Amino acid sequence: MAAMTILGEIRFPAPVTWVEFDYRELVVARFERGSPATAHDDRPIGSGHRGFLLDCRPDDHVMITMFSRGSGSRIMDPLCALRVNRNGIGKLDYDDVVEELSRSMVDFRVQLGDSTEKIQALRMLHRIDTGYDLFIPFALFAMLASPDLGGIIPSEVETFNAKEARTARKFGKSWVLAAPKSHLTIQIGPQAIAHMQERQARLEFEHNAKSSRNGPVRHWVSEHERRYRSGKVVLIKSHRRGSEPPANLPTRVMGPDPARPIS
Repeated sequence: MAAMTILGEIRFPAPVTWVEFDYRELVVARFERGSPATAHDDRPIGSGHRGFLLDCRPDDHVMITMFSRGSGSRIMDPLCALRVNRNGIGKLDYDDVVEELSRSMVDFRVQLGDSTEKIQALRMLHRIDTGYDLFIPFALFAMLASPDLGGIIPSEVETFNAKEARTARKFGKSWVLAAPKSHLTIQIGPQAIAHMQERQARLEFEHNAKSSRNGPVRHWVSEHERRYRSGKVVLIKSHRRGSEPPANLPTRVMGPDPARPIS
């Protein structure tokens, strides 16, 4: 998948990892910054949360399952999961991705009356979304493995409190009892905040520069001839062209061309 080709080798924090994030906040941020993914949207599209379940226990592959609830839908179970195989030296090969269908979800869609074409479209859309948003858990894993955690602040939070655990034992909720005792909640740190503020200031400056641009910077045009297809020749006298740049406009200073010797 094209979106997965930029992903590299990553060190997973655990054999089985669950990463959950607010998908609504993500699509709103993409829409506001003018992401190419929202170029044809007139408003942010998407709601709820998304979660990635990454199972890297097998030696020869990693199983990636994305859970998502679409807008206006109560269905969260995915139609398919992605199996990323490892190559001969044990690294993830993003050119060798196998899609594994969930037969139960396909049968459920058929029972709802969905056509084969709609099921195929939903399957393809889910596969694209999985590969497109996979950078979120991978980026978190990379930052967790980094010795400098100024970009994020991980904090350990108890998954279920004592009362919830007692209730689970009472009613035999094995999936609660088998869950990890704690999980990490990720918040952005001071370096990430500073980076986002700097990026926002740069975008605002570029927007203001484009909106106030009124032609080329004032410069001198030498006398020259202008020739037309009809054969007409007009002598253009030397003149100044363009407008004076604002005083606060940054100027890029270019160094000498290494290909041209300095005389």
